[in-house]
Amino acid sequence: MSRQSFRDLIVYEIYPTSFKDTNHDGVGDLKGITQKLDYIKDSGFNALWLNPFYKSPFKDGGYDVEDFFAVDPRFGTMDDYRELIREAHKREIRIFIDLVAGHASFMNEDFLKSAEPQRNDKSDLFIWNDNPWQPDGEFRFISGMYQRHGCYMVNFFAHQPAFNYGFKVVEHPEWQMSYKDERTFAARNYMLDVMRFWLKEGTDGFRVDMADSLVKKDDDKKATAEVWRWMFERIRKEYPEAFFVSEWSNPKQSFDAGFDADFVLDHWDNFYHRFFRSNDTSRGDALITGKGDMEFALRDMKERFAEAEKTDSYLALISGNHDTWRIANYLDDKDLRVFYMILFTLPGVPFVLYGDEIGIKTADIPSRDGGFQRTGTRIPMIWNCEKPNHGFCDGECIPYLPFSEDNDMSVNSEMKDEDSLYNFIRKLTQLRKEIPDLKEPHMDIRNEKRVLTFSRGRYELIVNMSNREYVFKGERIMSSAEFKEKLPAHCAVLVYKQVEKEK
Repeated sequence: MSRQSFRDLIVYEIYPTSFKDTNHDGVGDLKGITQKLDYIKDSGFNALWLNPFYKSPFKDGGYDVEDFFAVDPRFGTMDDYRELIREAHKREIRIFIDLVAGHASFMNEDFLKSAEPQRNDKSDLFIWNDNPWQPDGEFRFISGMYQRHGCYMVNFFAHQPAFNYGFKVVEHPEWQMSYKDERTFAARNYMLDVMRFWLKEGTDGFRVDMADSLVKKDDDKKATAEVWRWMFERIRKEYPEAFFVSEWSNPKQSFDAGFDADFVLDHWDNFYHRFFRSNDTSRGDALITGKGDMEFALRDMKERFAEAEKTDSYLALISGNHDTWRIANYLDDKDLRVFYMILFTLPGVPFVLYGDEIGIKTADIPSRDGGFQRTGTRIPMIWNCEKPNHGFCDGECIPYLPFSEDNDMSVNSEMKDEDSLYNFIRKLTQLRKEIPDLKEPHMDIRNEKRVLTFSRGRYELIVNMSNREYVFKGERIMSSAEFKEKLPAHCAVLVYKQVEKEK
């Protein structure tokens, strides 16, 4: 798949544990995803991003990988994954999976071998210091767990030992290695083997978890970018069509590293957060409600899109993901429709988290599988409220997470309602496929007293974030709400520019 064709994708994110259970154990599985491929295609999506289904103790929702080359039994078997790939490709649906490049689980066999007191071929695969009593205060180390004379470095949680890609700045040469030291290349080659394994099975690409976390003491991330370029140079010779999306949220650094696309995450200092998710606990009101710092948000937006266009790369725009509270917790139905018009008409690749298409909200429930405050976002999919367990299980089961009373909708009810959010999003996915201009990388942005106009070739998306009506020109193609002539406050409209049509 070429970089050019990647812009045609509309991606649906699935947290496998929560999507569809086919064997009545209360946990979603790969067969459940295969069973719902027609729903995914009919909804307008032509690509899937699957969160980890590798063998794992699930202390961090599968991002603590015990075996990078195996499917966890809770999800099924390798044959189930191969069937999913075959059936998805029959429907022209691409499959992207998570690549956890920075760390493994402390139950990973290769990590346990590195923890042995005798030197072996895995001793340098993870980062260890040389003192079991005095961990370095600058880094997070775990001491006393194993007989090796030292402590292992943590990449995130305590159970996630960091792969040894080396250090950009070496201050303790007795145990730190330069990222150019050949011993650190073991981590690079290990990750290449992981990529090869899944690409050989037919996987179309990867979303890379914590992509900027490889080299340590690398404040400007230039060493980490150098490591990624080294790996991309090799894997792309073997799999030139593979596509890589980074969880980096810094397009300049990500694209310098060689990634094809970079996520715009829900960080307080970017336009995504300021436009849609700001609230009293973060940075004031969201701009979509008619308040907030427009100048800051627009500056960040322009910089990110300009960087993508300059490097022939993409921004990956999200409705949300498994790590964030759901967008429906922040916006009402009216503002949600404005949000989705922006998501599907701007340059880049849209990603929608399972259930966001029907307006599921994050539930307030206790932590499970290391989800902590994120657990309530990962609740089971609501397929049909008229069936036991909302259709999540084919028969009687106890879902691994409860359903929330705040979520009274379902796929079944939303599909039947012509005016539902689900059907609104379906229209947008269709428009994006039918109008090539909406996938073009270039975009001009005008701000007229909080009325934003995004120029998309022969079309314009006009978003009224002011508190007044706005007179616009052009042939109306689709709008976030019904209106007669003037665009109401807090609404959006996609128009075909009359001046272009007349020419």
